[in-house]
Amino acid sequence: MIEFRYLQPEDAEAAAYIHAEGQPGTVLTLLGHRFLTELYRAVSHSEWGEGIAAFEDGKIVAQTAMTVSSAKFFAEFKRRYLWRVAIPSALAILRHPRIISHVVEGWSYAEQTRSPEREGDVIFLGVKKSYHRQGIAPELVRHMFGWADSIGLTSANFMIEKRNRPIRWMISQLHDLYIAHEFKAYGREMLFYKVPIARNLQEAQLPHGQPHTPAHNYRSGVENSMLDPQSVLKNSHTKAQ
Repeated sequence: MIEFRYLQPEDAEAAAYIHAEGQPGTVLTLLGHRFLTELYRAVSHSEWGEGIAAFEDGKIVAQTAMTVSSAKFFAEFKRRYLWRVAIPSALAILRHPRIISHVVEGWSYAEQTRSPEREGDVIFLGVKKSYHRQGIAPELVRHMFGWADSIGLTSANFMIEKRNRPIRWMISQLHDLYIAHEFKAYGREMLFYKVPIARNLQEAQLPHGQPHTPAHNYRSGVENSMLDPQSVLKNSHTKAQ
């Protein structure tokens, strides 16, 4: 049975393997396993990010990561985690010098997406190849939307490579999405989709368990410690209908 839970710091290494398998040859993958592991560890620890994973028999078979605020998350990552990956990342660049310009380009990720507060950027969504075509990715999205709504996000934003037709088709099934803009990132042509949370809650669910670090909550007047996510999601379903 597949179970959907919040990504924990100890899951970071397994999450990195899924990222590398799902995006071989891309800049983040070429920066190395250590870089990806620290990235997903940061997602779990940060107030400005969250990860959700699908588990079977205790092993991760799919995962997604989302920033609550890309500007704040990546500023924090550079400040707190970059020193941990500086040497292995530098060695990776020496092995693949062609990615230098893409690394520099990716440094301004938040400026490229231009996502305001209360809009979450999906930085990765992937499923292990042996679990493809089992409906896990759409289910992962439904859990992402349930969580996003519980903290008051208004939009889920997807940066998708223009030639990645399978992922583009999958999110095309969501309601009221639109392409906000196109740009080049990591040497590839990208489409930036925005998907309104409120219009996509009919089948939304919350992940099991608790996040290691609760994400910033945008629901005014409600403290994270006092929020009942189940009641928030129930109320949101009522409004969406």
